[in-house]
Amino acid sequence: MAKIIYLLSFIISLNAYDLSLKESFDNVLRNNDGLKASELNIDKARKLKTATNMLYLPNIDIIGNYTYISDPMKFDLSIPLNIANIGNINHSLRISTNNLAYGVISIMYPLFTGGKRIAASNISDLNIDDSNFLFQLKKINLFETLVKNYYGLILNIEILKTLIDVENGHKIHLDNAIELEKNGQIAKLERLNAQVAYDKARNKTLEAKDSLQIALLSFKTILQNENITNNVEVGDDGITNLNLTSSLQISQKELNDISYYKKRVLDSYPMLKSIEIKKLQAKELSNIEFASFLPTIALYGGYVLKDNNILLNKMISNWNVGVMAKFSILSNTGRIFRYQASKIAQNEANYLHSQAKQDILLLTEKTYKEVLFAKESYQNLASSLELAKENLKLQEEAFKNGMNDSTKVSDARNAISGVTIELKNAEYRYITALAKLLALSNDIDSFYTFY
Repeated sequence: MAKIIYLLSFIISLNAYDLSLKESFDNVLRNNDGLKASELNIDKARKLKTATNMLYLPNIDIIGNYTYISDPMKFDLSIPLNIANIGNINHSLRISTNNLAYGVISIMYPLFTGGKRIAASNISDLNIDDSNFLFQLKKINLFETLVKNYYGLILNIEILKTLIDVENGHKIHLDNAIELEKNGQIAKLERLNAQVAYDKARNKTLEAKDSLQIALLSFKTILQNENITNNVEVGDDGITNLNLTSSLQISQKELNDISYYKKRVLDSYPMLKSIEIKKLQAKELSNIEFASFLPTIALYGGYVLKDNNILLNKMISNWNVGVMAKFSILSNTGRIFRYQASKIAQNEANYLHSQAKQDILLLTEKTYKEVLFAKESYQNLASSLELAKENLKLQEEAFKNGMNDSTKVSDARNAISGVTIELKNAEYRYITALAKLLALSNDIDSFYTFY
């Protein structure tokens, strides 16, 4: 029967979808809605940059006007005469009709705006850079999250398998205890202790299955590919229809010196670059506020569209050009205080950037040490596992010979599972800390060189 079950499990595993971490990340990059939103944010920033470039073009407007007046406009051309018995010659000239209509094509081209256009263009460029950095940040954050979920799923599978082995070991021990009790070699209490240990092991296995179910749900959520995960379920000793090919293990490749990662963080971490951009944007916004103290100079021109059959329209010039200058002496916009506020914003951005550098360097050093500590913990636990296995052999042999009680056997078996799970957790901590360190360094591609 056991051979049949093993054969069926083997056949099912052959039909399972093989999925590596790299392939998983490619799926995330294709399907993650948050990443798509970040891409659209870049496109939006580029469109706004194009709009800012239009500030260097003239404004061209067409203005139309129609007015109806109750009485046509006239000139009084009466000629007074001093000849007796001859009155004044009354005559008036109508220069318009009741309907007045005209159109104007107006052109305004700013020559000098105090640097507003240059500052606005620079801010648009910075917005594009900021959008790209935020996209990179989203990407590396997704990688870090995926590593936690991918290897977290493997960790939960490994823990479940370990606890199943422990449960099976307790079952064998219980069967031996029942047999020894029948033969009168041990007391009922020893058999009951074995029963309790077995029941506790079963409960831990059920808890591990629940944890595995949650880990699988988290992995499905970030992967967002039903073609791969639709038929994946939690089975008796793991998951069905999916084979995670990346292994949970400590890499033999050594890390670079801490100074290497600190330099990379300062040079390329997207969040730090985004804060640097905030500094530059604050400076450009200050330039815009300062421009309000400078004059504005512009060329202007116009062409009038009119009916030249009307005398009034003939009196209006067909076109005009000129230069206009505007200098504000007193403004109600509070420009002095706005400029002062912009300088304060610059100082604020400088302090935020300085603090961010300190925080990110501290986080880098902390993460670096976490990688080393996890690796060291794993190496130290290896001897503990060997000791626990040897102790279990001795306790089982002593129990069979009536020289030991059931509790010590159960404790020895639980010690093995405890050390094994600690080893798996150390491997998981190592991998997730390594992924975080490389994410901070904006060098997630190098993660694959460790495995």
